[in-house]
Amino acid sequence: MRIRPIALCLCLGLGVTPGLAPAAHAQHDVTVLQDVGGLGIVEPFAIDGSGQSVGWSYSAGGVIDAVLWSASGKATVLQDVGGQGVSIVKAINDGGQSVGYSFTKINTQWDAVLWSPSGKATVLQDPGGLGSTPFAINDAGQSVGASYTSCSPNGWCSSDAVLWSPSGKATVLQDAGGQGYSVAGAINDAGQSVGFSGRDAVLWSPSGKATVLQDAGGQGVSDAGAINDAGQSVGSSCTTSNCYGRDAVLWSPSGKATVLQDVGGRGFSYADAINDAGWSVGGSCTASNCFGEDAGEDAVLWSPSGKATDLGAVLGSAWSWTEAVGINNSGDIIGYGIYHGGQYGFLLTSVPEPSTWAMLLAGFAGLGFAGYRRAKTGHATLAA
Repeated sequence: MRIRPIALCLCLGLGVTPGLAPAAHAQHDVTVLQDVGGLGIVEPFAIDGSGQSVGWSYSAGGVIDAVLWSASGKATVLQDVGGQGVSIVKAINDGGQSVGYSFTKINTQWDAVLWSPSGKATVLQDPGGLGSTPFAINDAGQSVGASYTSCSPNGWCSSDAVLWSPSGKATVLQDAGGQGYSVAGAINDAGQSVGFSGRDAVLWSPSGKATVLQDAGGQGVSDAGAINDAGQSVGSSCTTSNCYGRDAVLWSPSGKATVLQDVGGRGFSYADAINDAGWSVGGSCTASNCFGEDAGEDAVLWSPSGKATDLGAVLGSAWSWTEAVGINNSGDIIGYGIYHGGQYGFLLTSVPEPSTWAMLLAGFAGLGFAGYRRAKTGHATLAA
């Protein structure tokens, strides 16, 4: 999560195959997600297969609402299980279940929460005893995240990477780094999860065994933030000792790293999400300064081969400092950025270009003719 200057600083301390890939030459419709709080501070995190997305919206009085957006961008506020007016939803599966966290003690502890498709909240087990934060959920209802085990007076907390069952029971995943600081950020439908342990990007097996992924940047600091059902994962790897240089990375199922194209050319890119066809999204610094008030970045779409498309150009000049955080198997993309003076969420929906529609219509016509021939001849022979 990268909060834009306009946004609230949450110093928490803690043939075409339909439904697989965006068309190579697709156009996009842009939908601005409803700002339920009305203050122009919105941040989505994830999108499901039907185009629903989840995140949070800031309201008057310091209230932070967990929000579910429909495919048309309409917002629904989810139940605040902690009752403190601060809830954040981080992920959604194709069944409409979502996970996130809710304050139960003001500024001191989070509860891990599973929301049903109707928005009803269930608190998940907290194995560390100091609060837990889930970050992802798969279609089987398994979720992953972190559970905090100790915290220093300055707010720095140690954590275990955790896998929750559909019923909410927690299992601690292997700490590959041995430093007592692990976080699982994503899980696929096979039960594999990724994240980091210490300074290493990690892949966990369904049983919780950790494998360290290749460090592409050479500085010994990497983080995997998403994994698809093919076992490919994405994230970033530091290329400088202070991590002011960072490469977006694609890891193969075996853990081999490939650096993705740096569309901004400034040596600072990161990948946040990947779909099952291998298309990934994230952000890239596009300004002369990648940090500070005059910094800037654009949302990015990477093809399976690693070639980048600057989504800032797709969104248009009304948007700035954008980041893409989710992509589904239909190629719909969710993200956020500065828009008319506020931080808003956007949904990019793939729309085939006229030439693509012509090919599809020709295909439908061919299928219709084939059906006519079968009806006339009784043979299942396709038209040539």
